[in-house]
Amino acid sequence: MKNIIVMSGDIGSGKSSVATELKQLTGFDIIGTGTIQRAIAIKRGLTTLELNEISQTDRSIDDEIDNYVIETGKTKDRLIMDSRLAWHFIPTAFKVFLAVDPVVGAERVFQASRHDEKNISLDITIKNNLKRQTIEDQRFNQLYNIHFRKYGNYDLIIDTSYASPLTIAKKINDCFKAWLKHQHFSSLWITPRKLLPTLAVNAVDDGIKEISVFIYKEFIYIQQGHRLVITAHMAGNDLIPANIITEEPNYVLTEGLSVIQAAHKVSLTILKNWEDTLSFKYTRYPSLDQVQTR
Repeated sequence: MKNIIVMSGDIGSGKSSVATELKQLTGFDIIGTGTIQRAIAIKRGLTTLELNEISQTDRSIDDEIDNYVIETGKTKDRLIMDSRLAWHFIPTAFKVFLAVDPVVGAERVFQASRHDEKNISLDITIKNNLKRQTIEDQRFNQLYNIHFRKYGNYDLIIDTSYASPLTIAKKINDCFKAWLKHQHFSSLWITPRKLLPTLAVNAVDDGIKEISVFIYKEFIYIQQGHRLVITAHMAGNDLIPANIITEEPNYVLTEGLSVIQAAHKVSLTILKNWEDTLSFKYTRYPSLDQVQTR
């Protein structure tokens, strides 16, 4: 088994910063295909967004990046690969996805002020990131029949919204070591501020020992373990472990509700009371057709 860690992730999730810290912990080399993509864009006199748009009809761009990743997986060892699709092309690697709140991610991209990206305001950056993400999702699905943001593709998912790159790198390294030894580790580590409750704050579940969540339209809902999440909020924890029950919208939960039905039962009042009780604010809410406003 080769010692290769591949990292995919959301735009602005901090893959480069985490990879740098992880290199210090492991001594592995870093290869980032984002750098390759930007180099191709600059060579063609384009922004990365424009390059992504052209990639929809010019397969040579994807082929150039893909062949590089495949060959690297065959010939290299002790490696950290920063790549959207390396998990797909190097299936024997330890596969990590770095998730980030879309607003937090956009703030990072905007503050980075890369000269090849037209992000003149935070609002425009959010829109550009969403457009770029949509283009990537559609292209990867069309070319490879995959959904690279589906968490089930990965061995480890870590939310980077509020934890430091060093904290995240240490968690990756610990889980990687457990993976190499075939030991158990939690596959999802997330900030409590990203979890949406499915119960009112005064009706939370006690006696649950693990947090279980389900995912619907990119939002993560607590199925069980509300009290544990509240305790983590109070303690100021940046990362807590959780188990993903499902990402499928029609999956039937233990209460007999489908994921869609359970998500639609969450009212704006529940979310607001949760915020008020725990003294924080979500950066965004599910769309109005998804959240009841009673």
